[in-house]
Amino acid sequence: MEKERYLSKLASYQKLSIGLKAYLNYTVYQTSFHKMEKIPLNSTELGSFCYLAKGSGRLFVYDAETEQETTILFFQPKDILPELKSISKYVKRQLFMQFPEDTELLSIPNIHTRNIHKLFSESTDLIVEINAEMHAKIITVLTGLKISSADQRLDKLLESFPAVFSQTAVKDVASYLGIHSSTLSAMRNQNKKRTR
Repeated sequence: MEKERYLSKLASYQKLSIGLKAYLNYTVYQTSFHKMEKIPLNSTELGSFCYLAKGSGRLFVYDAETEQETTILFFQPKDILPELKSISKYVKRQLFMQFPEDTELLSIPNIHTRNIHKLFSESTDLIVEINAEMHAKIITVLTGLKISSADQRLDKLLESFPAVFSQTAVKDVASYLGIHSSTLSAMRNQNKKRTR
C-alpha cells in the first residue's frame, strides 16, 4: 500500500514509464527513524527519490559557534525530500534533519540511482521537478519573511502543518518564522484568548 502511494506521488511530478515504475517498485527500501532522532546530512545517505511515508521532518542548519539551530523547512507525510546530501556541501554550516516523531522513509539506494539514470532518461526530469518543488518552498518561506507579518506567517504554517506545535519545540517553530520564541509564545497566548 505504501509503495503504491510512493509511486503515485512520484507520478504526480511526471508520468512514469512502465519500466521506471517497475524498477522503482523493485528497488525501493524503507528506513525508520526514532522520535527526535537527528541525522547530519553531509554524512548520511538517505537515498534518492526519498518519500516521507510516515511521521515528519525538520530541516535545520546548526551553527557550531553559537550552538544555534535555524529551522529551514518542515516536511510532512507524502512529501518527497530532495537529494539533501549534495545540498549540504554548499551550506556553510552543518545541515541536519530531525524527526519530531517516529518516521519511515521510502527511497531508492544510490547504487540503483545510477542504474536508473542510465536506463531511464526521464529520471533526470523527475529529479529536476522534485528539486524545483523544494526551491519553490524555500522561496515561499523567504518571501513570507520579507512581506508577511509574523501572525500571517504563523497562520500559513498552521494551515499547512496544523500539528506542528505537538511535534516540534516552540523555539524551532520560532526560528522557522524568523521570530524569538518568547514572541511566538505571546502570539499563541493572544490567539487562545481570541478563540475563547
